[in-house]
Amino acid sequence: MSGEIVVFVLLAAIANILGGFIILIKKSWSRRSLNSLMALSAGLLFSIAVVDLIPEALELQESSPIFVIIGVVVIFFFQQFIASHFHFGEETHKHAQKNSTVIGALSGMLIHTFFDGLSIVASFEVDFRLGITVLFAVLLHKIPDGLTISSIVLASLENKKKAVGAAILLGVSTILGAITAVFLTGGFLLNESMIAIAISFTAGIFLYVAGTDLLPVVNAAEDRLVASFFFNRNITVFCNTVVIYRVGTYYALG
Repeated sequence: MSGEIVVFVLLAAIANILGGFIILIKKSWSRRSLNSLMALSAGLLFSIAVVDLIPEALELQESSPIFVIIGVVVIFFFQQFIASHFHFGEETHKHAQKNSTVIGALSGMLIHTFFDGLSIVASFEVDFRLGITVLFAVLLHKIPDGLTISSIVLASLENKKKAVGAAILLGVSTILGAITAVFLTGGFLLNESMIAIAISFTAGIFLYVAGTDLLPVVNAAEDRLVASFFFNRNITVFCNTVVIYRVGTYYALG
């Protein structure tokens, strides 16, 4: 791995960490602010899964949707039969649910960022221009990723150190993915099926955490301003998709 690629991977990892530090802007967060962060996180997880991960997985392997379902089933099983098994009573059950939400989101994010680092190195191994393209695509969502996981941890555990620590873990995961890519590409062990399965599994986890853990809390708040944070990235993605579709249609018809 060349010095340039090392710098690029470190930039991607630092972007994750910077996203986590955004939560330190405020000294204390009200419950309404925490609910807003949860709505924002739900929107980010939902759009990452639907717009980024699933289409990429389908491009690599047509059978990818089954692994999205497996991701949902695995995190559901973990929450219902493992995390809750060690806790008793209503208060401890709520605590267990918060912990399982954090674990589910963090595990999905760690897989996601691991493959970010892996993708950066693998793409540079193919072609430098392709590597630059992939790098910019990854960097665009790195800060939101860090903000998402730190927001979920802060809203669930109300601990800023753990929230920032989670974002740092994403940065470390990115670096580990890059190191793994060096060994795998060197031994020709990296294949599209492996990547597609991991991406699909991550998408399933993101969809479950967004729809089952985060959005119910947002809905229970019955606050339209809080709920509006869910649409932040989704509206941007929708507008971009419409523009791309219209431009594509224009050139196709022209």
